[in-house]
Amino acid sequence: MAMKSKLNIVISGVGGQGIVTLARIIGEAAVKNDVKVLIAETHGLSQRGGSVEVHVRLGNVYAPLVPKGEADVLLSMELIETARNIDYLNTNGLVISSDVILRPPIPGVKIPKKDEIIKEFEKNNIRYYLVPTKELAEKIGNYQSENMILLGSLYKYSEINKFIDMDSIKDSIKTMRNPEINLKAFELGSNL
Repeated sequence: MAMKSKLNIVISGVGGQGIVTLARIIGEAAVKNDVKVLIAETHGLSQRGGSVEVHVRLGNVYAPLVPKGEADVLLSMELIETARNIDYLNTNGLVISSDVILRPPIPGVKIPKKDEIIKEFEKNNIRYYLVPTKELAEKIGNYQSENMILLGSLYKYSEINKFIDMDSIKDSIKTMRNPEINLKAFELGSNL
């Protein structure tokens, strides 16, 4: 079996959810595994509440941005942001998303319901895993660890484990604030 030469990941969410930190952990772990990694942050009003998008490319890659239609994985901290960025996904791509929906800060905007978004995924034959990150983070007593739960799910469900070993990710997590809680969150996500 030939090893996959690259992995394109688009990470989305809103400001304050730890998306940049999540990408940094992946990047550090890739470097520890001698895997080429390119990361590009493309965020707008991300200071808390605005859309954030980070592109992470591993392996045989030469430009930091994932072209539309070429992401192997759309990893998302928020379900509306998942729907907003779905056009990055390739035809065999995988969505790994938190099941959380955050109300946009604009009054009177109709927000889609979770089941409406899921129906669209199914109608378009999109493979997906919804992760109850908020619920799981509450179990370990720290809502700020939702990003590490999602990272654990990425490790379990995607092909990132062909590029980065689990010990390298754990070593990178140990450099964070509250490493014990974040390690527990990562393990929770990888054992779903």
